[in-house]
Parts: sequence; structure tokens; C-alpha cells
Amino acid sequence: MARKNRKSQSIAASAARGMAPARAADTHTAGPRVLEVPAHVLKALAGEGPLEGVPDLAATRLLLGGLVAIFALLALSLGAAVLLQDDWSNLHGNEGIVALAVLALVAGLGGGLWYLLRQFAQVGQGSIRIDAEGMRWGDPASPQAVAWREVCRGRAGLQDVKTEFTSSDAIVKRLVFQRAAGGGETIDVKLPLALTMDAPRVVRFRNRAALLRALLLRLATQPRPRLRFAAEVFIDAGIDPQTWEPMLAPRRWMWLSSLAALLPVLAVFLFWPLGEHVGWMIAALVLAMVAGAGAMGWFMDQRYPGLQGVFEFETPSGPMP
Repeated sequence: MARKNRKSQSIAASAARGMAPARAADTHTAGPRVLEVPAHVLKALAGEGPLEGVPDLAATRLLLGGLVAIFALLALSLGAAVLLQDDWSNLHGNEGIVALAVLALVAGLGGGLWYLLRQFAQVGQGSIRIDAEGMRWGDPASPQAVAWREVCRGRAGLQDVKTEFTSSDAIVKRLVFQRAAGGGETIDVKLPLALTMDAPRVVRFRNRAALLRALLLRLATQPRPRLRFAAEVFIDAGIDPQTWEPMLAPRRWMWLSSLAALLPVLAVFLFWPLGEHVGWMIAALVLAMVAGAGAMGWFMDQRYPGLQGVFEFETPSGPMP
């Protein structure tokens, strides 16, 4: 493990050194930096067949088993509390409300257990496939699909491939890019960065790193107009954008610096004097969050100067993979 950490740190350092001149040259322009995909990476990509996700069935069943155990423990605790209750006099006059509450709890726990037990039969029924034509993912019976020829630049903004942390249905990190929808419009394609396919079915894929690398490579090698990648995509994916090798150290440092950025906010909560106006506290919290975010950005910029901004990729002359 230590050897792997040293390797990822050395790769990150070489990426930073290699891209630092480009960063200095681009000081006066806001345009993306153009990186060339190595020829050996393109050759390997062209020789690859379709890449299928390998579901981690053991981890998925373990997750379901743990949830079943929690629900069963709650149900047993509720039953034991009812059976061991000797004095019911304190419920006089509230019997109806208590009965409804108990019935609601029993129904919720029973329904949850029934749902989880049924999910065991569907473990592994989630897939992802990446090939030269496009990508398919989701329920094998009715998968979602996108063809690489449909992927396009966004109509607004400076980034076409990025990550976002929140969405309408979950608080998870997602990879986002655009596809043509007809009539000159585009729609977002959003994938969990962990490549989970409905956690009760597939909590993770064993070859997630290879799948994510193949996905980003296919996007990076699209014909013109080239897609613009946010640097954070490669930090989150743990991939060096110059060599396309694993690069885990920046992601760890980003998470650590994000946690450290919360310290000023925590300090405001802990040391704010009692009796002071709440408006001043809110203002102090906002300033603390801004200061923490600024410190995090400065730290990452100083430690990994080559992993900032926006990237585009070009391929050596010759046929595309």
C-alpha cells in the first residue's frame, strides 16, 4: 500500500511539473489547456473490445444483509419494549394515538424488511458496457444508452465534462456531460462517479477504475469540437490527465483539505459569544465558509498546480480509436 501511495504521489508530482509551464503560458488567457493523449494509450484503447462491468455480488449482499439486520433489530427492540412494559396507566386517554404510532412503526419496519428481502433476488441485475460505439448502463431489461456521436459541447458554460455533488434525487458525486437531443438542444447525462447501479442491485463494480478510465478516454478522444474537461474530473476519478495512469494522492488531499476548510465554521459555532445578535453569527459563518473554501483552493493550487482549470485533449495524427 505504501508503495502504491508513493507511486501515485510521484505521478501527481510529474503531472504538476509537466503542466506547470503550460499554466504559466496560459496566465493571460482563460482558454483550456490542450493535452495530447499518449500514443500507447490510444493504441491500447483501439485494441480493446467491449468493457463490461463486473458486479461485486458479495459486497451488495453484505449491504442488504446489514440493512435487514438493522430493521430486524429495530423490530425486535419494539416488540421487547411492548412485552416488558408493566405499567400502562400513563397511557390512559392516549391509547388511540399510541396504537396508531405502534401500527405505523410496525408497518414501516415490516415493509422495509419485505422490500429488502425481495432485493436479494435482484442482486447483480445492473450492468454497464462501454465500447467503441457508445455506452449502455442500468437495468439489463431496459438499459439507458448514449452513443459517442451524440455527445456534444454544452450550449452554456466553459466545461462540457464535469462533476457535481448534488442532484435532484441523491447527494452523491456525479459525472456530467451533454448529448444532442434534436432541435439544437442538449440534455445532461449524469452518472454516479462510483458507477453504482441502484445500490440494492449493484453497490459497486469490481472493475470500476477501468470502466471510469475507458469512459473518460472515449469522451476525450471525440472528434472536434473537442470536449472541455474540468480538472476536478480527474482528481475525483484518480486519473492523471497526462499519462492516464492511476493518480490517487490528489483526491485524498482534496478530501482532507475540504474537511480542514470546515474548521473555521466549527470555530464560529464553538466560540461564538452567547447573547450576540444572530445576524452577526450568520455573517461570520459566511465569511468562515468563504475563507475555508479559499484556503482549500489555495492549498490544492500550490500542491498540484497542473491540476487546475480546464483541459482539452488532442490525438496524434491518424485514425481515431
